[in-house]
Amino acid sequence: MLNSYIVVSVIIALSLLLVGGVVFYRDNKALLNRLFLLFSISMSGWLVSNYLGSTAAISYNIALTANKLVFVFGLLSTILLLAFVRVLTNQKKGRWWYFLVSLNVIAIVLSFSNLVVDGIIANADTYDITFGKLSTFYFVTLMLNTLTIVFVLIRSRKRAQGTQKQQINTILVTLATALIGIILTNVVMPVVFDLYWLTNAGSFFSVIIVIGVAYTIVKHKLFDIRLVVARGLAYGLSIVFVVLIYSLLAFTVASKVFNVNISLKQELFFALFSAISALAFQPIKKFFDRVTNKIFYQDAYDSQDIINEINSTLVSTANLENLLQKSAQILKEKLKTSFVNFYLASNESIEFHLGGSDTKIFANKDWPALEDYLATQAEEILILSTGGNENEDQYKKYMRAIDIDCIVRMSSNNQDVGYLLVGNRKSGNAFSSQDIQLLEIIADEVAIAVQNALRFEEISQFNITLQEKIDDATRQLQRSNEKLQKLDEAKDEFISMASHQLRTPLTSVKGYLSMLMEGDAGPINDQQKTFLDQAFLSSQRMVYLIADLLNVSRLKTGKFVIEPKPTYLPDVVESEIAQLYETAKARELRLVFDKPESFPTLNLDETKIRQVIMNFADNAIYYTPKGGQITISLKANDRVAEFTVRDTGIGVPKSEQHHLFTKFYRAGNAKKARPDGTGLGLFMAKKVIVAQGGLIVFKTEEGKGSTFGFSFPREKLEVIKQASPASDVKEEQAS
Repeated sequence: MLNSYIVVSVIIALSLLLVGGVVFYRDNKALLNRLFLLFSISMSGWLVSNYLGSTAAISYNIALTANKLVFVFGLLSTILLLAFVRVLTNQKKGRWWYFLVSLNVIAIVLSFSNLVVDGIIANADTYDITFGKLSTFYFVTLMLNTLTIVFVLIRSRKRAQGTQKQQINTILVTLATALIGIILTNVVMPVVFDLYWLTNAGSFFSVIIVIGVAYTIVKHKLFDIRLVVARGLAYGLSIVFVVLIYSLLAFTVASKVFNVNISLKQELFFALFSAISALAFQPIKKFFDRVTNKIFYQDAYDSQDIINEINSTLVSTANLENLLQKSAQILKEKLKTSFVNFYLASNESIEFHLGGSDTKIFANKDWPALEDYLATQAEEILILSTGGNENEDQYKKYMRAIDIDCIVRMSSNNQDVGYLLVGNRKSGNAFSSQDIQLLEIIADEVAIAVQNALRFEEISQFNITLQEKIDDATRQLQRSNEKLQKLDEAKDEFISMASHQLRTPLTSVKGYLSMLMEGDAGPINDQQKTFLDQAFLSSQRMVYLIADLLNVSRLKTGKFVIEPKPTYLPDVVESEIAQLYETAKARELRLVFDKPESFPTLNLDETKIRQVIMNFADNAIYYTPKGGQITISLKANDRVAEFTVRDTGIGVPKSEQHHLFTKFYRAGNAKKARPDGTGLGLFMAKKVIVAQGGLIVFKTEEGKGSTFGFSFPREKLEVIKQASPASDVKEEQAS
């Protein structure tokens, strides 16, 4: 007979490798699955090495190497198990983890030397180990690994919930039992009491790990391979059971009845033969089942195959009519009936009520009467028995007239969906209990699928309706937008026309005022001069306003053109500000402008820049209370030339600042201070500055004043003055 220890070791090792392989195959990218595979390989290596290292039948060198591998695999198994537990319980990598890994690396390296296992001594049946100088370090590391595993599981158990808690509980009990047994038999007993023969018992405690992991997989869904392991385990146990029974029976009959001694090789042959027979039995049985069914039982079918095929159809299409037709066709072919139809209860969202392999029955004259009868009855199943007589129920006469043999009510969530209608069997046989059970299952599944399909169609129809409403609203919005565009074009056309019409008489008014101020009509006194100055300034503002209106119109038509020429800003600013001193004085404001001694000449549209300067300065005067100050500055550095108008006026509210440079917009406090404004000045100022490559300068704080201005890059706009030849000659002569 085979050594029981060898058999147990091999079975456990193969079981661990099988489970680890299945887990890894299920999801080879998951870290948890990879760690479990490595743990399975390490434990299998420990089992094989443990056997080889304790059997005196092998050579000294192989036994010594095997004993060292026992220590290596033992330590490797515990650290891999700790890593597995850490990932399972979502533990972070702390310093303790790196400390333990470092200790284990050192201990594993030492295990290959003579510092842990110094040698072995041969006995009658086993080898005894002589430990090295650092064996204590090894055992301390092993105990630390074990205690850490238990500690992590206990701590994680407190905060775990549901399935994870059940997994941790099972693994905790399994590992605690197995590790205590292994440590007692493989560490404590040999080291403390010198009982080396107990090391073989440690392998039997490994069975607990296999059983515990298998139980956790099947019962608590560890690795999500419960179905695979459960069926594989059932199949494997069936084969083992057949092999053991066959071998035991053959051995008993041969030895007790026929007095024949069976050798170990013969027993192994019989066991192998029985295993092959057990494996081949199921395929052979299926083959002969198909043959006999074709001959003797033409109506035979596999219920599970039909259910699987129907389920596949139900989840593969969302179209209700296709879903019913495909399902009906499958049932018709598998059950070998004349037709299979699905009748759906009245529903406004359904365009049809009958679908399947033959919908002609809906036109039968007896169908309306049968339909009325079904609506008043609560039976789940109606079956038409063979034959017929005068006293049979009226509904059966309807069913016989339409060739319906079976009607199954379809319901879901206590709501009737319709009926499954099945024609007569082609073989002439009546429906069996297996047929009825299958039809009930299919009816319920199709009912759920019908409700889901109806909901999907309702959602789809809602989306279509919603899209139609959106499209209609979009069209209305487009029409409204077109009307607004036409109104905007009419407004721009009116502004352009009105501006041109106002420009001519205003130019005439401004010219006559200028002539009066110059004394062309006779001398004027100071009071008359003051009145004429105010009238001239107002006419000038009107000129700028008309210019803004024309520029807005030109922007819309694409005729807004910048005409740059060399412009010396200090002179431009000075001439514009000169017109405002009297106005500022009349409003009791201090207007300050320090003209710079030197300033670069820039390529700018002088006319439009004058409008911008006048707009900023004029706004500052009108929005600054009495006693305030307006400071106008013109500065230049190596990079930019900058113009700013800083006042101590009303400022702009923070909530309205982002609207300030839009067309026709004016802040609320500005409307109160100056009701006659248009909201075009800042809009056009920004357009003019940006069109020439500049930037708007804007800072404000409500109640404390504002700063408006612009800046231009010197590199792009500066006009470089070239020295004349005459001046070059004079410079040479002077030198």
